[in-house]
Amino acid sequence: MGDPFLRRLLWICLLVLGSGALPPSLARLTWLGYPLLCLELLNGLRQRPSWRRTWGKRVYQVMGLASMVAQVIWVFSPRSLLSTSLPLLVLFLMFMGWSLQRLLHRLAEESPPEGDLVAGALAGYLLLGISGGLLLTVIDSLVPGCFRDTATGALVDLPPLGSTLEATAIWDVNVQRINYFAFVSLTTVGYGDISPIQPVAQLASVSLSVLGPLYIAVVLGVVVSRLVEQRSRAEKKPDAPER
Repeated sequence: MGDPFLRRLLWICLLVLGSGALPPSLARLTWLGYPLLCLELLNGLRQRPSWRRTWGKRVYQVMGLASMVAQVIWVFSPRSLLSTSLPLLVLFLMFMGWSLQRLLHRLAEESPPEGDLVAGALAGYLLLGISGGLLLTVIDSLVPGCFRDTATGALVDLPPLGSTLEATAIWDVNVQRINYFAFVSLTTVGYGDISPIQPVAQLASVSLSVLGPLYIAVVLGVVVSRLVEQRSRAEKKPDAPER
């Protein structure tokens, strides 16, 4: 049987990633994908792989719901409410880290079809990049002036929300650029058009550069081993008797 959860997760990740190409007037729609991702992860990972302890399942659910609420409050709150940034950062990182761990266990312990296995592996990689984009965005809201455009020398900063339409438009555009930089760091491409200039942003960027290849190495081993196992099982099956 197929695994619709893995396919849905991949499509949601692609939609969130693709929404970064929307014009600035519609850029805020990107943020609707983050709670949707949390909801899909809660729905797909709350049962399988089986939880050894009931309290672990409950903590995971509460953490996911709290992360969704924190995201909504942070996106629609003015810049002055920085108290919502730190809880969002902690909750989202813990929830996404736990979700990626559960997703890898699911890929390793179960035997989805080849297409769903690859879809789950790709969804996990995109999820890591999307989480990195939110991480860098929240860090820039906590410590303004974390990133600089190397061509112009201007800061890729997040102006206060709720002040003017121009400030809101700049906020949306720079959020898209920070998310782009997160994927550039994750893939270790390093175009150099945006550079982190604050220590906390530099540390986060280096962490993404380490996590990207590490994830590929781990998931590649999982996917290859599962595909080899599925192929060996198929070859061992006796041929159907001829009539």
